[in-house]
Amino acid sequence: MDDQRQRLLSAVATALAERGYSELSVADIIGAAGVSRTTFYEQFDHKRECVLVAHEQAFKRLADELVRSCTAVPEWPAKVVVAVSTAISFAVRTPAEARLLLPEVLAADSVLVARGLASNDFLVGLMRPGRQQCPRAAALPELTERALISGATSVIGRRLLYDQVDLLPALAPELTELILIPYLGNEEAARVAGIAGPPSVSTAD
Repeated sequence: MDDQRQRLLSAVATALAERGYSELSVADIIGAAGVSRTTFYEQFDHKRECVLVAHEQAFKRLADELVRSCTAVPEWPAKVVVAVSTAISFAVRTPAEARLLLPEVLAADSVLVARGLASNDFLVGLMRPGRQQCPRAAALPELTERALISGATSVIGRRLLYDQVDLLPALAPELTELILIPYLGNEEAARVAGIAGPPSVSTAD
């Protein structure tokens, strides 16, 4: 039974990516999973519950990877570097699961939207220590972390929704720089992100 449940959770991620939540039906899910309607209702009361559980499972996997990778480095700016890389790697490896975490995918259902916002709260919490460790960030507006997370998610989500997963790895340095700028300033954020500045212009005759 656990195997059938997992097949349904894997199938709902795939079916949701293809159909969208509004058009998604139980028939789509069981068709992708290769199980009966009876089996579906032995596991879930309705499609929303199936999507919620799949979302929670996907987010837990991402969160576990983020915590593990961030714990491995001591400095907060370096944690941002590895967190962005980890999130993009997750999206590249498991694009269907990553789509389950996108606000655009969950927007058709208020319960799903609330769950998505709760997941974002976790990511915001990972960003907050930057305020204590970067002096210039102490007085940042309250919404800074949420805006940065939403912006990065939107950029990654656009690539996922347009099936441009192969373009995601190239976004990592620029996304990292944009996230770090409020905390470190332009030059230091670019340095930490590994982005070279403009070439110096010689004034020699």
